[in-house]
Amino acid sequence: MNDDHSPEDAIPFTARLIAHHRAMETQRENPLIVDPLAERLAGDLSGQLRGHSASRGDYSIVRAHFVENRILGPWCEARDVSQIVIPGAGLDTRAFRFEPLMRGHHTVFELDLSDVIEYKERILEDETPVCHLARVIADLEDRDWVESLVSAGFSEEIPTLWILEGLSYYLEQDTVKSLLKAMSSSSVMGSEIFADVCVPILAEVRFGAFLRHFKWGIEKPEVPAFFREGGWEVSCDYADDHDQGRDVGQRGLMFAFGERA
Repeated sequence: MNDDHSPEDAIPFTARLIAHHRAMETQRENPLIVDPLAERLAGDLSGQLRGHSASRGDYSIVRAHFVENRILGPWCEARDVSQIVIPGAGLDTRAFRFEPLMRGHHTVFELDLSDVIEYKERILEDETPVCHLARVIADLEDRDWVESLVSAGFSEEIPTLWILEGLSYYLEQDTVKSLLKAMSSSSVMGSEIFADVCVPILAEVRFGAFLRHFKWGIEKPEVPAFFREGGWEVSCDYADDHDQGRDVGQRGLMFAFGERA
C-alpha cells in the first residue's frame, strides 16, 4: 500500500510554523529564545512556507520571551514544588530546555490531541526532560480533560501555573469561559495564569496562517472582567508594550496574567 503522507501531516501547520520560528530565532546573533529542538520538531516546511518565509514570527517569539522571563522563570524561583499546565501545548519544548525548571520539584503537564502527543514522543524519544513531564491526551472542548489531567498525576493541592499560550482565540468564547472556570476550581490559592487574547478586529479579518483560525476577540478594557468571571484576577498589556524591539503589530494582541481570584 502506498502512503504519501508523512508523520508531520497530522500536526497543525500553525504548531509547526511556530516551532520553525523558534528554530529561526535560535540562529540569530542575539536570540530572545534558544530552542535546540525546534528545527527537528518543525520538520521540513520548505514546500509550505510560501507567504511565510519572510516572517520571523516575531509575535510568537516575543510572547515566549515574556512567558519565560516575566512569568515562568519567577514562578519556578519562588517555589520549591509546583505544577505547570500547558493546555494546547503543541510543540512546546520548555520541559527540555528551560533551566529554572531544574530547581526544586516542578511538573510540567502538556495537554493536546493524540496526534500531537504521539508525534512529540516519537521525535523527542531520545531527549531527557529537565523536570518531571507528563503528556496528557485531551480534547479541551470536552470537560473530561480535567479527569485526564488528574489521572496523569495532577494535584489540586499544589500551586499551579496555567499557560494558555496561543490558545484562547482558537477556541469558541464559551469554551474559554468553561476552561477558565475549570482551571480556577482545580487550583489552590496562589495559582497563576497567563493567556494571550486578541481584539475583535483580528478575529474578523480571516486571512493568513494564524488569523484565519481566530474565532473571537475582546477589547482591552473588558479583559479583566472576562477573566474574573472565570475565577481569575488579571492585568492586561498590549503585546507591543513588551515587544523587545520586534514587530508584533499595534494594539492587536494582548497578554493577560494574574492569580486565582
